[in-house]
Amino acid sequence: MPANLTPQYKSAEARYKSAQSIQEKIDALEEMYRTIPKHKGTEKLCADIKQRLSKARQQQEQAGRSTKKGVSFHVPREGAAQITLAGLPNSGKSSIVSGFTNAAATVADYPFTTQRPLPGMLSWENVQFQLIDLPALSRDFFEPYIPSLIRVSDMVMVVVDLENIEGFEVVHDILLDNKIELVPSFKDADYHSRIVRIPAIVCATKKDCPDSAISLELLREVSGNLEVLTIESRNPADAHRLGRTIFEHLDLVRVYTKAPGKEANMNTPIVIRKGSTLMDVTSEIHKDFSEDMKYARVWGSGKFDGQRIQRDYIIEEGDIFEFKV
Repeated sequence: MPANLTPQYKSAEARYKSAQSIQEKIDALEEMYRTIPKHKGTEKLCADIKQRLSKARQQQEQAGRSTKKGVSFHVPREGAAQITLAGLPNSGKSSIVSGFTNAAATVADYPFTTQRPLPGMLSWENVQFQLIDLPALSRDFFEPYIPSLIRVSDMVMVVVDLENIEGFEVVHDILLDNKIELVPSFKDADYHSRIVRIPAIVCATKKDCPDSAISLELLREVSGNLEVLTIESRNPADAHRLGRTIFEHLDLVRVYTKAPGKEANMNTPIVIRKGSTLMDVTSEIHKDFSEDMKYARVWGSGKFDGQRIQRDYIIEEGDIFEFKV
């Protein structure tokens, strides 16, 4: 039997599809249910609307409870960059943070084991990156503060189980609905617009599952121009590869300082954006240091070791600077 949907129903359905908030979705769903013709041909559609309406009201109630309790999180930044991990329940986020950092993440085979943001430090060569394990995302529900934490991070790591590669599209769509667009590198990023464009990589877990090669190929197709890494959480080589990938995608370089007549400490780099100047380096040391500096010398990318350089000198990876104040 044909549904014979009314213009009022179609208008409400269009509003539902373009809704930005839970309340807008509820209003549109209620209008859809009021205006849909009630007969045998619309029984399944009516049941679907009621189910979606029930889920939307649950989301609103949970979000309301969180708001009343003042639930929000700020994770103080540490290290060279802050990377948030986003994924479906049981995608492997906690295993990565537990295996690659000093954080004691809860790893279990039941969903939503991560209840609040958990930071840990990933060491790569002489650089530290802060990984933040976030509570899981799903189409049915996610903690309302998660998009805010992602928006202020330097990079997103989308964690996808190769047994459920739909996870990438779910995360992608949820973030896009919250004005967050995933881009392949810092060159494409925009952290300050209404729609944040944030660098992202995809980490595929359970690479030993059946048909993993086919799943990985499909994941690379749906993730477009984002880089996809396969990850085993206890594999040091994967941790090293992850660190290098973060470093490269964020366009970072390492430079060092030395006192006159002494060797540089190569264990404590200043990590800064590629294309930065000598003045940017001095600002990283101290906000007033650039005013006190008379000149500097460089070892590394200069024409010769110990070359005297100007304040607008463009730094390179591995440069060593000696300052005269």
